[in-house]
Amino acid sequence: MTDKELRIENYRRQRQAMLDAGYSEHVETISVIKANIWALVTAGPFVAAAAVLYLTKWGEILISIRIGGVILFLLLFLLSIPVHEGLHGLTWGICCRNHFRSIRFGIMKESGTPYCHCMEPLGFGSYIAGGLMPFLVLGIGLFLVSLYVHSSLVLLLSMMNILCAGGDTTIALLLLRYRDAEILDHPTECGFAAFRKEKGSQDNE
Repeated sequence: MTDKELRIENYRRQRQAMLDAGYSEHVETISVIKANIWALVTAGPFVAAAAVLYLTKWGEILISIRIGGVILFLLLFLLSIPVHEGLHGLTWGICCRNHFRSIRFGIMKESGTPYCHCMEPLGFGSYIAGGLMPFLVLGIGLFLVSLYVHSSLVLLLSMMNILCAGGDTTIALLLLRYRDAEILDHPTECGFAAFRKEKGSQDNE
């Protein structure tokens, strides 16, 4: 069984268990193309705010175009890609009952997009924390470092990571309407299924 087949089978099993337990299902997914477009809407303002705050403090943004600086930036950015997925997995793994045995990493063959997948349903707080951790650490965290050390390279790296977390910030907005739900990561799409306990089911237990 391939990793994709394993994720799908697990999703079906978890979904059926939730439905059998009296939960209602609400699926929220978005295509990779739409996620990239919405990334500009949801993460773009944070990039603009970072540039404004940096300029306010230091008065200028000096971008080195020397080959050494470009290579260093590219290496750091490439390194941030697995770190991004690792931060998802680390946070979700801590929150899962089976911890890191419930975390899967890989690359979607159709789009070439790296992914981290959680095999267990999580509460709203745990799921959104894992979803936004790369944005907070690699985006906001690196921005604060750039502000402190006066480094345009770190600033640019933080801004790129904020944009790369745009899909996550988009999903976070979709999540806000499901604060009372259990969230199950979708196995093949960018998104999730939210399961709410029906009042009638709650009353019968």
